[in-house]
Amino acid sequence: MNNLLPITVAIITRNESARIADAILSVKPFASEVIVVDSKSTDDTVAKAESLGAKVVVNEFKGFGQQKNLAHALANQEWVLNLDADERMSPELIQEIRTHFQGTGLNAIDGFYLPRKTWYLNRWIMHGGWYPNYLLRLARKNKSHWSEPKLHEALKVIGKTENLLQPLLHYSFPNQRSHTLKNIEYAEHAKNALLQRGKTVRTIDFLKPFWKFFDIYILKAGFLDGAPGFFIAIHSAYALFLRYTYLYEETTQNTRSR
Repeated sequence: MNNLLPITVAIITRNESARIADAILSVKPFASEVIVVDSKSTDDTVAKAESLGAKVVVNEFKGFGQQKNLAHALANQEWVLNLDADERMSPELIQEIRTHFQGTGLNAIDGFYLPRKTWYLNRWIMHGGWYPNYLLRLARKNKSHWSEPKLHEALKVIGKTENLLQPLLHYSFPNQRSHTLKNIEYAEHAKNALLQRGKTVRTIDFLKPFWKFFDIYILKAGFLDGAPGFFIAIHSAYALFLRYTYLYEETTQNTRSR
């Protein structure tokens, strides 16, 4: 009996040797196809993915949305599930998807939002806006595509969508150093996106990190997650601070060089 569903799992990677195997193994029970679009990894990400039966395409990185659209275009199944290398399908989520695909109402649905739950500092984070973090990840290939901004790409679906209930598991930051480095990387991307739109820094922008901390830690009850909730609020505020200090630095330098 074939237990595979008409789903292609698409994963984009760069130097994900430590995590790619677990991601692929978590979808093996149901996925008819796994496609990995790799951005010229220098480790053995490609070899590990291929050894587990994934179809791997190496493509120079031009943007997150661009890489995901390439994986989307290569899919041979009716449905595409987009997964990051640090995400895992929970058994409960797999069973919920099976139930939908075996039911009679699937023809009326074109996409599903998955509630993502994140493991951080040895605990599941349940507050601070981190859970349930609903992400549109599973969609019909011919009814969906990814946007292609510099930062924060999004899956766009033409048609009806529904929320699933069981969690997609996210193992994001193995330590505080990795979280800090990701803040720096994303702040650089965000600064470049603001520059492209002709934005400059306003005084009020430097108050936004304080509001971000208050929003996550107090309004969204991040304090209920203990010390990890406090760290998350600090990191979120710091990432926003970096974004505007980078923008201030670059626009000020450009003005002085004229």
